[in-house]
Amino acid sequence: MPASRTFRLPVGPVIPGACAAVLWAILPAGCAGHSPVERGIDRGATALQAAFDGAEREERHYALPVDGIVDVDVETFTGDVVIRGGRPTEGQALMTVDVLARHGHERKDEAQASLKDVEVRAEIVRGGDVPRLVLRGTTSHDEGFLHRTEIDIELPEVRRVRVRTREGKVQVYENRGGCDILTTDGEVRMFTPWAITEDVTIVNRGADIVVRAFNGTCGTFDVECVNGRVATRVESGDWRILDRRNDHDTLHARLGNCANRFLLRNVDAAVLVSIVDDPMEYGSLFNHP
Repeated sequence: MPASRTFRLPVGPVIPGACAAVLWAILPAGCAGHSPVERGIDRGATALQAAFDGAEREERHYALPVDGIVDVDVETFTGDVVIRGGRPTEGQALMTVDVLARHGHERKDEAQASLKDVEVRAEIVRGGDVPRLVLRGTTSHDEGFLHRTEIDIELPEVRRVRVRTREGKVQVYENRGGCDILTTDGEVRMFTPWAITEDVTIVNRGADIVVRAFNGTCGTFDVECVNGRVATRVESGDWRILDRRNDHDTLHARLGNCANRFLLRNVDAAVLVSIVDDPMEYGSLFNHP
């Protein structure tokens, strides 16, 4: 079997902005989080916003075969990234990528022509202890700042996750291992029904970080906010929070005796951490610890 399989995602049909907005607003809401309702609301909001902005929008679909649990590594220049484990995708990684060109109502022809300059490539890299799904989004356009990708990935089983983006939310559901996430101006969520005993690093600015994991999660917590707050809810375990540095915007604590670290940094927003029996209790519309 080859070390990796690389594919260029095919260009799909263009969905006119206004029509797509109306269609998605009317369709039964599906979910931006882990339920169909939230997902539909989120996709409808994206299409509606694109219509108001005068953006041209192109939806691309692709699938890659996966065998069992995989790691996920995503880098894109701008936009949302949503990764969902525990999905009934029958041994496939299913990817939906919305590409937007936000040139405005007066430049719609230019926006449409520029969509071809956004490239999304995906590959399954083998050779480690588990396969790794690697997805990269790039733009070669002179006004690349007007482009944006909205990436949604569904897989049967997800272990570790790495994401690099900006001006976009990042949502990770049902990962079994650690996370390494860097973004700005979009809420970050890591919701998992598994106990996390590996390193988690999340850096954000301008929107909340929300971490929800199952009881049995352990490690050292190093959490700091600038112009924000830290809120925690830990239902069980040896939770040690007696540190003179702790304040409304800072947390140094240890849960259990694991050597891994939760490094969480935020600016102008909150960090909310919940280690509970039902971490999937809330979807993406709620942010209580």
